[in-house]
Amino acid sequence: MQSTSIKKIYSNIDSIISGEKTRKSIKENIGNTLKDLIFYMPYKIVSAYYCNAWNDLENKKKVLIKVRVNKHYFGFPRSNIPYRISVIFDNKTINLVFFSKYTGYLKSIYKEGEDITISGTLATYGKKFQILHPTVVDLNTINPETNTINTLFYRQKGGLKSSIIHKSILKTLPLIPEIEEWHSRFKERYPLMPSWKEALNNIHLGNDNNILEDSSIHLLRLAYDEILANQLSLEIIRNSINKEKSNNYNKDSKNIISKFINCLEFNLTIDQRKNVEEIIKDLNFDNKMLRLLHGDVGSGKTIVALISALHVINSGYQVAFLAPTEILAIQHYNFVKKKFKQLNINVFLLTASIDNKKQIINKIKSDEKNLVIGTHALLQKNIIFKNLSYVIIDEQHRFGVNQRISIRNKGKKVDMLLMSATPIPRTMLLANLGDISVSTVKQKPFNTKINTILKSDRNIKKVISFIKEKIKYGKVFWICPYIDSSTQENNSSSIEERYKILKSSFDEVGYLHGKLPIEEKNQVLKQFKDGKIKLLISTVVIEVGIDIPDANIIIIDHADRFGLAQTHQLRGRVGRGENNGTCILLYKEPLSETAKERLIVIKNSYDGFELSEKDLIMRGGGEILGKNQYGYEDFIFFDISIHQDLLKMATLEATDILNNDPNLASDRGKKLIDLLYLFEKNKAIDFISAG
Repeated sequence: MQSTSIKKIYSNIDSIISGEKTRKSIKENIGNTLKDLIFYMPYKIVSAYYCNAWNDLENKKKVLIKVRVNKHYFGFPRSNIPYRISVIFDNKTINLVFFSKYTGYLKSIYKEGEDITISGTLATYGKKFQILHPTVVDLNTINPETNTINTLFYRQKGGLKSSIIHKSILKTLPLIPEIEEWHSRFKERYPLMPSWKEALNNIHLGNDNNILEDSSIHLLRLAYDEILANQLSLEIIRNSINKEKSNNYNKDSKNIISKFINCLEFNLTIDQRKNVEEIIKDLNFDNKMLRLLHGDVGSGKTIVALISALHVINSGYQVAFLAPTEILAIQHYNFVKKKFKQLNINVFLLTASIDNKKQIINKIKSDEKNLVIGTHALLQKNIIFKNLSYVIIDEQHRFGVNQRISIRNKGKKVDMLLMSATPIPRTMLLANLGDISVSTVKQKPFNTKINTILKSDRNIKKVISFIKEKIKYGKVFWICPYIDSSTQENNSSSIEERYKILKSSFDEVGYLHGKLPIEEKNQVLKQFKDGKIKLLISTVVIEVGIDIPDANIIIIDHADRFGLAQTHQLRGRVGRGENNGTCILLYKEPLSETAKERLIVIKNSYDGFELSEKDLIMRGGGEILGKNQYGYEDFIFFDISIHQDLLKMATLEATDILNNDPNLASDRGKKLIDLLYLFEKNKAIDFISAG
């Protein structure tokens, strides 16, 4: 049960924010509650220095100066002539410059003949100083010790200016309640730790120039709150799962597994055999299994998962194999049904578009001992399994924790295996945070190489000439970030535009994207496999699950728009047969420094694990208990790339807390429940309530 203080933090902002337009915009772009506002962090802080004399002024210096408003000079926006206000400082003139259509309000703010204090960056124009779009400040806010004023900057959303966001947050600060302290380990390490309220107040007031630095005690305190809440919630959920016993499986499944392996056209790698043993051993434990099987592109994880499924099916149970797309589900189904038919095991396919859906649903409900492959359609309430005991989720980062729980609840004592085709940042984050046990496949069953080439789109004609020569011997993927040209300024990177250009140079060209009907997608892929299409223009819909052994070239258009892990996934579509592959990363100039760094990293590395670690640092890990693949939305204060020591400390503390107080029933436990509510770990609280 959350305390009164926590309820106050979740109170609505209607009575706090005046101005209907501002209030509506904040609700739409930041959130409805007091907590949403106070957790909206500034991303930088800029100091302006108070100057008394002309000699203190310098070009490109952020300054605070007290001036007398002299005269207004009206601008003409259409002629690109700005609105100017001349002000007097130390008996000399400085121009304030405004490039805006709306300048009527300036007369009331900058009244001629009045003294006013302004903040801004000095620039020289001709031989005179000017300040572009200065800010009026209150002299009382100047820090007397440093003679400076700090300006906080917040990321602007939906037209909300940083200054409006900051003013709105400042209105909420007096309303922040004091919350009883829950810390012990962090307090021991940092005796000068501020309270939760002090930390937030100090960050949003920006009194300290270093308040947003990694070493800031205020930021460290909030980062530890967040990661402790995360680790505690994961530990609660894991403990709840571990209390549940798993089904008993026939320990001896070697015979059926050997028959399956003999059906394969290739030999298992050492890594695959090792992981099969590891997963089956885990399945045979008394407690439920929750394990992640991850590995690099083309390392053969699906085969490992299918062998583990055979171990469960051999004991008379059902297995569900959940895939994120119909294309991937169909490809798995077409591969598995041929192999399992030889073992007298039924395989069913359930997707949103199959024709005989009712018949398949009835078989899932009535038949035992089978494998059901499907998409999100398997999560629907009307899908009832006879005796589901094992769930395999492919591309686990495409599914949230609620979906994991939903499919698991369709059986009794269900074990779960999560798979990730490439160790994307979120997968690495899951492993680092200790959410699940991990099996890793690194060794690949094929020894081909992929040569990666960087090319500016200024060389597009040379790239097309290269493809014309090579397409005689294989097939080509051309990946675009967009389907059509309606949503971006530069439409050359859309399938629509590339198809127009490439159709004039190639006869056997087709396109594929997520909005096509599934029947059309399957038809296009079949034509590509059969060679009727030699050049396939596609979005990232082919990122996973597409196995065309004689496709040896992939062009990734506007490659600077993709993350490292996703680019590596796409690159893994080629070089899967007897011949080496070629990946051309086509980029548009000029490149940002970050984009340039990403392209150089992907060119020089073919190790998905190494790339994932770098992607984690460069792009973030995304939500852990949610399903966002990239970004820092889930973690507001904590950053795994710089707070590893906090992670270790929080993991140990979470374990100690639950060892001593598993139901969080003590006085401190009740305060920790507040912490869980504060960071919206309600799922963990539900597990406690359910015992």
